[in-house]
Amino acid sequence: MDSKPFQFQSIQQPSVVDQITQTIRDALIRGELSPGQKLPSEPELARQLGVGRSAVREALKVLQAIGVVESRRGSGTYVVEEPSDRMLNPLSFAILLGTNVSSELIELRVMIEIGYCELAASQATAADMQKIEQAARALENAVSHADHEHLAQLDLNFHYAILEATHNPLVQKIGRAVEELFFSSISNNFKEVQNVEQAVAAHRDIITALHSHDLHQIRTAIVDSLKNTPWKDQVTVLRKIHINGV
Repeated sequence: MDSKPFQFQSIQQPSVVDQITQTIRDALIRGELSPGQKLPSEPELARQLGVGRSAVREALKVLQAIGVVESRRGSGTYVVEEPSDRMLNPLSFAILLGTNVSSELIELRVMIEIGYCELAASQATAADMQKIEQAARALENAVSHADHEHLAQLDLNFHYAILEATHNPLVQKIGRAVEELFFSSISNNFKEVQNVEQAVAAHRDIITALHSHDLHQIRTAIVDSLKNTPWKDQVTVLRKIHINGV
């Protein structure tokens, strides 16, 4: 029997900069800070938070880098009024660093894609459906002559059109961030013409499902669209989340 006493790991305290950014984030979540609202000056923030000015300055740089606040010359620092594309960069980098095209990432895409397609089915206008149709046709028309990278972009454009039909800016940003992570693998897959043709057929099934407003048909169309992709563990993922064959 090992007589060596057990030792707990020391608790890692977050840095002061992390605590400041967390405090500002919490204030936004609770509605204590509003979009467009001016933040106190650096000296005043340091006084209110009981920290040094250098830590406040670094925290504001972090928040500015990810698009939460903006600095206006001669005026001060403000909470941004609308989300910017930069806000999702940390999410995208975290996914890229942590997974590559793994089963976890495929699972995330399946869940996100089903969700935004279901929302689009209930929110899309006639003009939205026309844009989705145009995006699908653009890929169809390019199959025989476009290079694989252009075809991959056209494939993404189809998904972007569906995302736009949700009329939800946050869903659009998250959906685009997730879909864009697959650009490289889609592009490589499209080096084979038959794979592009399968994507064209899958888009047609998705459009039909959107028109039907049937959630089961939408889910089936999304799952079927991924069955011919080269990603590892996809069958395991689809079975795991109980969508395959539902």
